[in-house]
Amino acid sequence: MTDDKPNRNNASYQSISSVKAAKIAPRDDNLYAKKLFLIIDNVPEMQRAVSMTLSTFGANKVEYATRISDAFNKLGRFDFDVVLCDYDLGNGYDGLHLLEEIRERNLIKQSCVFMIVTAEARIERVVSAAELSPDAYLLKPFTGEQLRVRLERAMRRRDALRVVDQSIMKDEYLSAISECDKRIAARDEFLLDFMKLKGSLELKIGDYLGAQSLYRDVLKIKALPWAKLGLGKTLVSTRQYDQARELFEEVLEENSRVMEAYDWLARIYEAKHDTANAKNTLATATDLSPVVVRRQKKLGEAAMQDGDFATAQQAFTRTIDLAKYSTYRCPEDYAALARAQLASNDGKAAQQTVANLRREFRNDPVANWVSTVVESEVATQAGQPHRGRELLDDAIEKYRDLSPMLNENARLELVHACYKSGREDAAVHVVQQMVKNNHDDELLLERIEQVFNQVGRPEAGKQLIAENVQSVVDLNNEAVRLAQSGEIEEAVALFNKAVDELPSNSQIMLNAVNAILAFVHRKGWHESHVARAHELLERARRADPANVKFQRLLVAYRNLIEKHGKTQWML
Repeated sequence: MTDDKPNRNNASYQSISSVKAAKIAPRDDNLYAKKLFLIIDNVPEMQRAVSMTLSTFGANKVEYATRISDAFNKLGRFDFDVVLCDYDLGNGYDGLHLLEEIRERNLIKQSCVFMIVTAEARIERVVSAAELSPDAYLLKPFTGEQLRVRLERAMRRRDALRVVDQSIMKDEYLSAISECDKRIAARDEFLLDFMKLKGSLELKIGDYLGAQSLYRDVLKIKALPWAKLGLGKTLVSTRQYDQARELFEEVLEENSRVMEAYDWLARIYEAKHDTANAKNTLATATDLSPVVVRRQKKLGEAAMQDGDFATAQQAFTRTIDLAKYSTYRCPEDYAALARAQLASNDGKAAQQTVANLRREFRNDPVANWVSTVVESEVATQAGQPHRGRELLDDAIEKYRDLSPMLNENARLELVHACYKSGREDAAVHVVQQMVKNNHDDELLLERIEQVFNQVGRPEAGKQLIAENVQSVVDLNNEAVRLAQSGEIEEAVALFNKAVDELPSNSQIMLNAVNAILAFVHRKGWHESHVARAHELLERARRADPANVKFQRLLVAYRNLIEKHGKTQWML
């Protein structure tokens, strides 16, 4: 954020400072005293002026953030009711970018008001944000009374959503959806807000048909951009790509700054293997909104798929720069940059990237391991195959111990390096693990397939993926067959064995829980089996709390525990 000194003659500063003399009286119901406020502004005098104004309304709990890092730190620590954010946050970062990241990381509750304060020159951008729009905006210069009116209008609307706060913060999305249904059926004053929330929750848990029905109902009432966007997402999820593309294009024709529409258009092009349009769509989006880390990274990946290594290098470099002082900082981005540099035959630059990675992630075992993997590729391409093989063998040896800490990007870097150095055996082992533990994750399976395309082994990749997906499906089907034929104890045993072999497979974990619940319903209470179900549900919650099967099994598990009065096993 900028370090410029505030101009005390600035109209905005004078206008808001003057409210101290106006002495706007606190409301009788002391509405503001119950709220926790966060003021995000890089000018301390403006922070104090806004705080003084809030105090005249009765507010006495106010936190401040001057830098982006301060804002994320405060949002992670406190449960805010109102966030007042200046639009211009410095270094190309603005309040809408911040709101996008906050919503993406679920850092504020549904009932929290997010208001952007902006100059007239920026107002069009703020108003145009469709899906991630703030609850309100305030135009500089403004008076204390204008702030109060806007705040109270937004707080009243957001307070209506307080009924779902607890459920959502506890990842109990079915409960939140049920509450939305009640408000929708009652034709609540904030009917469309509850419909919007319900749709987003159904998308989150993967109930695409339910969300699709809801968005169509909204569009019968009014052609709202967020409903078109939501309907488009459901159509992508059910592979109705052409209809979805038409909706996203329609949204962008009406408003070219709806950034999510670009992201989903790119997903459609990727699904159709149209790498050029995927890259170009993301490039347009990053030109409009250049400081979102996730989008820059996606542009780099799309450019690599399209063979545009110069754009990939630019995007990954920008990703690293943007993420350097944030929670998005990760060693795999350096690996991606180095691979783009190697693809451009710039081994010297790739070696420097590896050196930067080692320096900036000192004492980080995962980063050190990723560095070794990438350095093996650099050495191999530089005509030092023995050195490359030595480094790769070291990484393979350490893989087992580090495996629980490695994300999918790190594992794919190892697969890529193994095929480049002739260690197909190690690559196959890693791919088998990844596929069997994620056999129903289509996006990941596509990324694995892309790696095989990059190393010139497309058919081998397809066969390896298909064989390992089928092995999990066969195992699952056998356990289901046992359960359906009345051999429920054998089914539980088979699922437990499968969980031990595939500890990261959420689907297998949840099917094991389902079998255990069926066992207890039919045979009676079994402490050891219930303990296992409790453990697996905890693991599933940590891995993917929005999984719709987890949500339904959690309700069924709780009902079972209540029925047997074994509250010590309650989740």
